[in-house]
Amino acid sequence: MTKTRRIKILVAAILTFVIALSMVACQKQDGPKETHVYENRYINHRFYYSQGYPEDWAFSAGDDEFQLADLNTVGNTEGYLCAKFFPKDSGPNGDVSFTVYKYNTNSMMNTLNGITENLMNPNSVYYLNDVFVEEELQRDSFTFTTDWAQEKPNHFQWNTANYKFVREGEDWNGKFYVSTGNNTWLFLVCMETKVDKWDANLETFGLMMSDFGFEGFEKTDE
Repeated sequence: MTKTRRIKILVAAILTFVIALSMVACQKQDGPKETHVYENRYINHRFYYSQGYPEDWAFSAGDDEFQLADLNTVGNTEGYLCAKFFPKDSGPNGDVSFTVYKYNTNSMMNTLNGITENLMNPNSVYYLNDVFVEEELQRDSFTFTTDWAQEKPNHFQWNTANYKFVREGEDWNGKFYVSTGNNTWLFLVCMETKVDKWDANLETFGLMMSDFGFEGFEKTDE
C-alpha cells in the first residue's frame, strides 16, 4: 500500500468519525427539551400554555375547554380566567385551588417588575384583588404578607408574592406568580387554600409551577 493511499484511508476514517459525532450531537439537540413532572397535562392552544397536574386532581376550563370567564378590564385591555385546577375530592369551589389567568395589556410600555408592582397596588387598574377574581368567590380583608421576589420554577422568570384573605368567615392563604413574554400579555397563577391546608399543599403547588409550560415559546437553558 502506497503512502498516498494510506493517507487517503486515514482521512476518510477521520471524516467518518467526525460525521458520526455530528449526527449524535444533532440528535441530542433536536430531542425533547422539556420534561414534565406529571403525566396528566392540559394544553390550551388558544392562549398558548399547558399545565401538568397530579393524578388525584382535576381541572375546569369552561364549556369550550379554553376559558372559564372574561375578566373585568379597562380600555382596550382584555383578560381571561383560563382554567382552575383542584383536588378531585374537593371540587372547583373547595378549599384548595390553582388558578390560571391571562391578561393582554395591548401595550409595549410594560415591564415584568412594573406589572408586579401594579398587581400589588390597590390604586392600580391591574390590582390583583379587583381584576383577578372569580365571581361569587370574593377575597375579603385582602392583604399582601410579603414583598415580591423573583423565582424561576420552569426556567422562565416569574415574580411572586404571598397574600392572605378571608372567605365566608374563614382565613385563607394565597400566593401569586406572574410572568410575561413580550410585555403586552401576562400569565398570572394564583394558588390558594384555607390556612390549615396551606403547608400540606406547598410541595404540590411548587411541582405544578415547575410543570407550567409556555406553548410556542422556546425555553431557555438559564
